[in-house]
Amino acid sequence: MKLKVHKVIKSARMNRSDGFVKWGLAFTFINFLLFPFSSNAQTKKDSSVSGQFSFGMRNTISAFTDAKSIGMGAGGEFRIRLDKYINTEWFADYISTDIQGLGYRRDAHIGWSVLFYLSKNPLTVGKVTAYLIAGNCFDYTQVNSYWPGAQAQQRWSFAIPGGFGIHYNITKRFDISLLSQYMIHLGTNIITSIDNDGGEQYLSITKGPGLSREGHLLTTLSVNYEIGNLWGRR
Repeated sequence: MKLKVHKVIKSARMNRSDGFVKWGLAFTFINFLLFPFSSNAQTKKDSSVSGQFSFGMRNTISAFTDAKSIGMGAGGEFRIRLDKYINTEWFADYISTDIQGLGYRRDAHIGWSVLFYLSKNPLTVGKVTAYLIAGNCFDYTQVNSYWPGAQAQQRWSFAIPGGFGIHYNITKRFDISLLSQYMIHLGTNIITSIDNDGGEQYLSITKGPGLSREGHLLTTLSVNYEIGNLWGRR
């Protein structure tokens, strides 16, 4: 009886993991479809902003639910604008997280997102431009313990971020942006726990079965400068 229950639970976990993968692939496909539709939707009035290229630097705070710690990181980004109300953001981050003084976690993110502007006249000097954001991200994660006998674990994963942000244009070309988004990772399950050896605590790291459903909140502050147009005319 116990063996049958174990098989049912294992089967349910595998089905749930497969579901996450299917949803992730579907979300990626939908995002890629946005590019041709947004390009075809351009009008003569908006053609002057199509192709705008901006470059920026960013700082990110990451609140990991599993590590129960706050991570800090930095990175870079660039934007390629497709239409008056649609922009894209391509980014890379490196984030370091302390795990209760017993170990640490390192995360490298590289990905892209689509920004949907909610304001009537986006990126107007002296005004706030609100936007929704959704995209895809590929990540490398390494978790280490300060305990000499512990073995580090690492993984590659796929992530789906989405959230809300604002731009504030100080000049026509220069903006400050604040973004908050939730990111769900789909990858190998890395399990951390605090164990005790002779009265001394240490961080234990193992890889679990199935896919991880780990999520964390990212808050990013960036500064960006519009360099010019990749295509079209201003």
